[in-house]
Amino acid sequence: MRAHTEIRELDVISYAQPGGVFYACAIGAADIVNRLEVRRRSERPEDGMQRDGNPGRIREVSNYARENNAVFPTPIIVSANSEVVKIDGGKVLFPDDRSIIGHVLDGQHRLLGLKNLPSDQLDQYTLLIVFVFDIDVYSEATIFATINSTQKQVSKSLMYDLFSLNPGRSVEKTCHEIVRSLNDDESSPFYKKIKLLGKKMGEEETLSQAAFVDQISRQIKSKNGPLFKFYDKNEDWIIRKIISNCFSAAMSAQNFTGNNIFPENYFFRTTGFGGVAQALVELVEQGLERKDVSEKYFFKIFTSYFESTKVLPKGVGNSAMLEIKKGILNSLNNISS
Repeated sequence: MRAHTEIRELDVISYAQPGGVFYACAIGAADIVNRLEVRRRSERPEDGMQRDGNPGRIREVSNYARENNAVFPTPIIVSANSEVVKIDGGKVLFPDDRSIIGHVLDGQHRLLGLKNLPSDQLDQYTLLIVFVFDIDVYSEATIFATINSTQKQVSKSLMYDLFSLNPGRSVEKTCHEIVRSLNDDESSPFYKKIKLLGKKMGEEETLSQAAFVDQISRQIKSKNGPLFKFYDKNEDWIIRKIISNCFSAAMSAQNFTGNNIFPENYFFRTTGFGGVAQALVELVEQGLERKDVSEKYFFKIFTSYFESTKVLPKGVGNSAMLEIKKGILNSLNNISS
């Protein structure tokens, strides 16, 4: 810390849990709200984890905070900058200036809502701040996901996107990297069709990142299946290529057969995509037996499927997906016989 800076000193309570040690203290809102930063995933993909701020939610917090009986009893959890914030016995020490002392892991909307208050109203609040120190970005993401994964406001796509922060290897991280790569590749059938982080940016985005990862991760985790073997051998690029070949073939075969039963981009929406994905393990098993998982192989199967399918699958969700899967596997048997 700088020698001529006044040091703020507050009482702190430490508590240990299997995942780490936390430090709780009470700080006046006016002394803390402008000293915490929010690292958003959309702005800082390398270390951000917060979803974009919701203006309506921030307004709600601000309006609520102006009420006479407003309370904010739950903590704002902060990943502290250990070069600025120090723990000394039962005290937390930090410079009494305007420097940033950490970033928010949980509580960004409370923080942003309170920042909108005039100083006389802000002075009425003392906030419970819980600091964590010196944890890596994946541990920060784990804390964030653990707190928020059951809350409706946090999209499942953002949760999956946070798996990419894991320095190790996981099926979810592999799926994240595959979906990102396919969405960014101009030659991919999924080019610009994925709603990354669950947020739709354009009309061409028809499939959520969560829907993609949900379905493909299940196929990879089928431990007796071929996709798991590729994953286990660190050959994720083969999984990506197979997915690309399969869905490129589906697109081409639909155009080739002139099948207009299915709406535009049906197989790049949740139901159609899920039906194809659920057939993928068996399609790949058969292809590997033939030593062929090329786009041409999948094209034959989908051509048969579109030629024989005269009615749109009934219903939505998994029942429709299973109907699609059954039709595709019947077509696989037709070309095999």
